Amino acid sequence: MDSPVRRFDFSEETKALQEAWMRHDDAFLKDYLVSDVEDPRTHFPSILTRGMLAELRFPGKFRELIWQEYQFGISLSYIRRVFQQRPSAGTPRLLFDALKNGKDSFQSIPVPNYIHENWKQLESADPDLNYLAKALEPEDSESRTAILSEKVLQTFESKWRTELPAVIQDPLNVMEPACGSANDYRFLDSFGFGPLMRYRGFDICLKNISNARSCFPDIQFEEGSVFEINEGNGEVDYLFVHDLFEHLSILGMERGFEEVCRVTRGMACLCFFNMAERDDHLVQAKEGYHWNRLSLEKVLGFLEPRCNQLQVIHVAGFLSRAFGCEDYHNSGAYVLVLDFCKK
Repeated sequence: MDSPVRRFDFSEETKALQEAWMRHDDAFLKDYLVSDVEDPRTHFPSILTRGMLAELRFPGKFRELIWQEYQFGISLSYIRRVFQQRPSAGTPRLLFDALKNGKDSFQSIPVPNYIHENWKQLESADPDLNYLAKALEPEDSESRTAILSEKVLQTFESKWRTELPAVIQDPLNVMEPACGSANDYRFLDSFGFGPLMRYRGFDICLKNISNARSCFPDIQFEEGSVFEINEGNGEVDYLFVHDLFEHLSILGMERGFEEVCRVTRGMACLCFFNMAERDDHLVQAKEGYHWNRLSLEKVLGFLEPRCNQLQVIHVAGFLSRAFGCEDYHNSGAYVLVLDFCKK
């Protein structure tokens, strides 16, 4: 028997969501979620979803590389914040000297212990491959501002392309709802993950799909909604989604969860940006869509009966325990990893 959520008509919510995103310029949609704190090369949820894909296809093989990339992401994110606080061209040299000399601060800016520990590890392994040192080298002697160079940001693109096979048998069926303008796919491609998968991305905003197709005309990007995923039952090996469900009504979110669970036969990695350990959802309508603060308990209560196993990752808590990183920018970020594989 269909659930009450499945029988609900989501056409009005679909129209409102489309209008909310279609009002933006194509260029804005193409760039706004791939820079600064959301840059998929340093943004922890993006690193994690790439790592989960590698782990699913090659269990255990790339765990050390995945762990190293976590350290890279939090370290480069720290440097980016420092450059924003102190944008003068002299900042990189001051931070370099603080790391080289073991100082716990410079110009009243703390240098966390996890940055010092990563510096020591990189220096002892191979000083020539110390991306922290390279990030603090002036890219242009005429530059008047402190910036992270593209070459440094691409450090793990090069590592993954070297490690991953160029050809693979039996690629995974991979799906990304709310794919945006190929926001994460463009880095899956540049990191060399393409041969691992038969990828499908869909988005409710046609401008996003047009942007994605213009960059990747041979990849399957299509207009679509998580309310009604165009896929058969249990056809997807790996599904990942970033920052979608907080923007839906609670009924819409639950319908999306049902659809994700229906189409996935392997693993689903659901990334949230505004979740908390609270008794109920805080519903907040915003300009035709939502910006809800979701209850972890309520979401778990809905999802746990629908999968074989569910892992909760509180991003800030994980990074604190794993690396001593206490300054992750978003305490409301969670990742739920759903396993649908038969026991």
